Amino acid sequence: MMTRQPITHLVCDCDGVLLDSESIALRVLHRELLPLLPANADAARGAALHDAIASRLGMYTDLLLDELDAEFSLALSAPQVLRIHETVGRACGEEAQPVPGIAEALQAIRLPRAVASNSDAPRIEAGLRRCGLYNQFEGRIYSAHAVGKPKPAPDVYLAAAAGFGVDPERCVAIDDSATGVRAAVAAGMHVLGFTGVAHDRKAMARQLKEAGAHKVFDDMKQFPELICELIWLR
Repeated sequence: MMTRQPITHLVCDCDGVLLDSESIALRVLHRELLPLLPANADAARGAALHDAIASRLGMYTDLLLDELDAEFSLALSAPQVLRIHETVGRACGEEAQPVPGIAEALQAIRLPRAVASNSDAPRIEAGLRRCGLYNQFEGRIYSAHAVGKPKPAPDVYLAAAAGFGVDPERCVAIDDSATGVRAAVAAGMHVLGFTGVAHDRKAMARQLKEAGAHKVFDDMKQFPELICELIWLR
């Protein structure tokens, strides 16, 4: 049996891993889409919309909206999609807070690091600057908008490994969505799943494991220890 290459580089998803912005995206998307439900929709349908958004956080926003449009008969127009996309991006960039403990965890992890996200670069950069994390990732920010297909395709994770000039097997990825975990697994990386800011931690942990995460955790205090274990894993 072949031995895995040692872990030498870290690739982080952005929203839900570095930035606590998923709750913001959920709130804004639900607020914007709720009035678009058919006129005969009841409160239960509104709750179902909320849960459907929550289960899709981490997806490429346009694809998320396409799926919700089909499922809930929202009749979204192209201008509405653009406006919602911009509204979500602006809110996340302006309101995001760092995930609790992430700054301390990154300080303790000595690996070179990059960001690989389905969000567009301006949104990623605005959020990282707001939360004081930009300098840690400057020059290593990869957006699916720029590199090809969005997660769950592996493109953005492969781009991060290529930017380092290393084999993806030398990278550990951390992601908080099943979409992102599938992308990192497809790229050939070792994958940690994070549920610390998930809407439903228990359900998300199950989804991340099913998507292929090697380990799932919910507190950034555990992050450096998990990385240390991987570095010494042969």
